Amino acid sequence: MGPSAFSCPHLSLSAPEINPSVASASRPADPIPMSLKVNLRLLEKESIQLDGDILGSELAPDFHDELMRLSHPVEYELTVDRQSESLLVTGSLRTHVDCECSRCLKSFVLPVQLDEFSVLSPLEGEDALPVDGDFADLTPSVREDILLSLPTNPLCGPDCRGLKPKGQSRELQVREQAEPNKAWSALDNLKL
Repeated sequence: MGPSAFSCPHLSLSAPEINPSVASASRPADPIPMSLKVNLRLLEKESIQLDGDILGSELAPDFHDELMRLSHPVEYELTVDRQSESLLVTGSLRTHVDCECSRCLKSFVLPVQLDEFSVLSPLEGEDALPVDGDFADLTPSVREDILLSLPTNPLCGPDCRGLKPKGQSRELQVREQAEPNKAWSALDNLKL
C-alpha cells in the first residue's frame, strides 16, 4: 500500500492511485480526495465503531459556494451495522464552516453539528453505496447530510441589518429605528 492510503482491518481512509505516466510535470496535481471506507467482512460478525476526522475539502471536493467554504475537519463518531443488504450508520458529525453573511458580507464561522446522524444505505441497487472489493464507501452518506445541514443564506446573526446605505452611518440607522414615528402617536394614545 502506497503513501496515499491508510488501512486497518475495519476502516480504510484512501485516495485513488495516480498513474505517473498520466501526471503532468507542467502543472501541479489536483488534490486527491479522501474517502471513508468500512470493511464489509468484519460487519458480518459485529458492528463497528468509527471515530476520527476527515477534511471538509476532501469530503466534498466539488462543493463550491460563494458564501461558504468547507475548510475545517469533519469530526465523526459513527456506529456501522450490517442489516441484510444495507448498512445502518448512526452517530454524530461536527465541523465548522467559514461563511460570509448573505446580508452584510461579514466573515464568520458557522458551527455545524449533527448529533443524531442516521442513514440506512443500500449495498445494491440505484442508491447503493460505492463498494470496492470488501470495502463500502460511507463518504457519500456523510457528505450528503453535512451539505443538507448548511443554510441556503448564511447569516452572521438573526438580527443582522445588512449593508448600511451609502452615506449613512450605522449609528444613524439604529437611532432612526429606535425612535417611534411621531405621525402615529395620536393613534397610539387612543383608548378603545
